[in-house]
Amino acid sequence: MPANPEQVEQLVAAAPNFRSRWEQFLKDFEGDEALPFFVGISELAHYVVDCYAQGVTAEFPKFFRTIEDLLQNPDPELENLITVGLFEDIQNIASHRDFGAAPFRALLGPRSLVAWDEIDAYMIKVAARTATNEPRWWQFWRRIVFNAEKALTQVESPALRKIIESDYRKMK
Repeated sequence: MPANPEQVEQLVAAAPNFRSRWEQFLKDFEGDEALPFFVGISELAHYVVDCYAQGVTAEFPKFFRTIEDLLQNPDPELENLITVGLFEDIQNIASHRDFGAAPFRALLGPRSLVAWDEIDAYMIKVAARTATNEPRWWQFWRRIVFNAEKALTQVESPALRKIIESDYRKMK
């Protein structure tokens, strides 16, 4: 079951300058049985990180307060969308910028902070496991590992760059 569209709309409404991009997302997926909210929320995560990079943060207090309010009594789908969709993507995208994810963590309320730290701890465990790069017993062939850092230096498509940045975290 997808997240409640009214609650997702509350989140989008807290970032008014994102509205045109959200409307494009809705138009792109018009007629689909269910909206792929994770795609739209990933776009929102890029918007948030890009705004910070440009020093345009006037929307942030209301935006992060809205997230905190939504997390007080969320349904599991909304909590997952915010945690795995928004927070993980913000952390991943910001990891490819000089400022990192710390400035966003500082804006979170108590409930948001718990969710943020849980996803961050999980991703650190994933990175540690990936770093060992040991094949499982059943992987008798050579395992090819995708190098996101190398790919980002070579990719020319802005859309592909967005996908790589939101899916792969740069570990320091």
